[in-house]
Amino acid sequence: MKKTSIILAVGSGLFFGQAQAEIESEFHVGYNTDYVFRGVDLGRDAYEYGFNFGGSCECGVDWSAGIWGISPDGPLDEELDIYAGLSKSFGGLTVSAGFTAYTYDAAPDDAEVYLGLAGEIAGLSAGVTAFFGTDGVLQEQILLEGTLGYSFEFNDKVSASLGLVYGYVADEGDGGYAADTGSAYYSLSLGVDIALNEDLTLSPYISYVDGDADTLVPGTLVADEDLIGGAKLSFSF
Repeated sequence: MKKTSIILAVGSGLFFGQAQAEIESEFHVGYNTDYVFRGVDLGRDAYEYGFNFGGSCECGVDWSAGIWGISPDGPLDEELDIYAGLSKSFGGLTVSAGFTAYTYDAAPDDAEVYLGLAGEIAGLSAGVTAFFGTDGVLQEQILLEGTLGYSFEFNDKVSASLGLVYGYVADEGDGGYAADTGSAYYSLSLGVDIALNEDLTLSPYISYVDGDADTLVPGTLVADEDLIGGAKLSFSF
């Protein structure tokens, strides 16, 4: 936690002076029928919250940082994540990098850094991200995650998006989260954003998720062809 706090403080100091007028903030609360992370079922009846802020500097780099927490009825009990990232666009391609520290009440903490590429292909948003574990059960794990998405608007207040996520463990590392290399999980999601007013948005979703028991942690924690859903209420300021 000390290392994470220092990184956030340094990053904030670098960017606040250049982008104070452009800082955007968002706070949300939400509910999920199940908390499934990368194909692993971590509990049910999960209430979440998050605070994110971000902006841009004069050099054309976008930045974001924040916290995200969840309280599932399951083995983890409480989780709090701290994250920060940078991104920059080069024509139609966006390059991003950042880190996430995962902290738990009932388990050792984890951490990872990531490097990603994103763009548009045939009207679809597409991306690939490599995650490198640096602490905890993610130690030295290399995970590749690909995404495809499509968004459309019904009117000026309601929009929807379809998303496909696929995860592949390239190196299981030394932490013990992955049991083997190979295909690890995938999900297909449908989400809707409903603008209640200028600052308040309601976002329900439904997802079909599946995990590979031969690749992820063996046992009952692996999500197997599960349909989950939930909603969150976001306030931008």
